[in-house]
Amino acid sequence: MKFNVHGKMENGQAIRVVAFGSSNTQRFQTGMHWFDFVELGFKSKCSSCGQFINSGISGNTTVDLLNRYDNELARYEPYLVILTIGGNDSNPERNISAELYRENLCILHEKMTNAGSEVVFQTYYACDLDLLEADYSKNLLEYMQLVRDTGKELNSPVVDHFARWDKLRLHDVSAYRTMMRDAMHVNPLGNMVLGLDLIDFFEMELPGEFHGYCREGLIMKSYLDSL
Repeated sequence: MKFNVHGKMENGQAIRVVAFGSSNTQRFQTGMHWFDFVELGFKSKCSSCGQFINSGISGNTTVDLLNRYDNELARYEPYLVILTIGGNDSNPERNISAELYRENLCILHEKMTNAGSEVVFQTYYACDLDLLEADYSKNLLEYMQLVRDTGKELNSPVVDHFARWDKLRLHDVSAYRTMMRDAMHVNPLGNMVLGLDLIDFFEMELPGEFHGYCREGLIMKSYLDSL
């Protein structure tokens, strides 16, 4: 899929890309993060293409993203935003209804597009639903569907990791859990697989020199491709 940032890069313009979200986006463990792979993919095309800014904060909901929008997103004036939010909104303890969640997604999208940013929605990777409370699992499925529906309604691309990973979770839960740190978060291998999929999504390439380092992730990506 082609984005305006591709054209800017081809014209020699520096771009700014922001990952905006919660703990799925925040760097909090060792190893390469999925957003690192996005940066590597873009810089395989142009090593000086611009800035890649991680603006993830653990525990955030759509309400929190709106509250910190001006200070932690708008000031960067990004050309492209990768928005990944919903795991905390869907937690029954946070009391954020599906209606409010959808409304907040739309407001965030409006703010970003009005500021000139392209927006890519992401679902979560498939969380380990069997390890969550029943109400949480039910909400999470509903809210991830809202991501898909809202992206379609607003004509914004959606990277549906959840549907892709859930096929593996249901087919081979042991393999699926090799990518998970806990029920709600990925480990370094999971980050790698997410990143490799995003490189494909943005029509970039993983530099050949990294194939050895990414061997395990490439094998798992191929397994997902086969399902």
